[in-house]
Amino acid sequence: MTEQQPISEILVEGYSQRFVDAVRDVLGIEGGHVNDPLDSGGETSMGISLRFLVAAGAIDGDCDGFADFDLDMDGDIDGADIRLLTKGDAVYLYHKHFWQAYDCDSLRKPLGEALFDQAINGGGHAAKTMLQKAINALNPSKIAVDGKIGPLTRAVLEATIAREGIDTVLKRYREQVKMRYREIVRRNPSQKRFLNGWISRANRLGKY
Repeated sequence: MTEQQPISEILVEGYSQRFVDAVRDVLGIEGGHVNDPLDSGGETSMGISLRFLVAAGAIDGDCDGFADFDLDMDGDIDGADIRLLTKGDAVYLYHKHFWQAYDCDSLRKPLGEALFDQAINGGGHAAKTMLQKAINALNPSKIAVDGKIGPLTRAVLEATIAREGIDTVLKRYREQVKMRYREIVRRNPSQKRFLNGWISRANRLGKY
């Protein structure tokens, strides 16, 4: 009788239904490949920008000698790799670098989804500071707007939801998002052509 070989463990990481619903919504908004020279966000595919991919995809997790998102294996991450992104790639990146990174599951639904959307659209720091500003708009005692959703911010958020209701908090969050979009246009008038779409995106936050 031959000696049995040990069975290797296989780790399977699943996505929660909440994340699946949120990322499906984001993918529907972001669309496919875009390379508009007037868009300050640069070249993107399914909302994944080239700038982000260069930073997030530079690791060699599978140890094959190429950056994980050097998808054409030519030694760099560029527009060709953006165009090779699959939906599965985008979902993986959204889960690791946005949903998990910003602990969206820990926020009440649909606030976590709204934060997820805005972290993708404008970065995690902006998404979190806008939430803090929304909380401050509903409270006489202000918390620090530092882009850190720590114990104090969470406690004040929960108290605010208990007193005002989550719909009111979401409404204030949408207002902060609109203010951010309008400020982008004020600073860079060439972005005005995107404003109506951005405002529509803000108005549907939390409506999943």
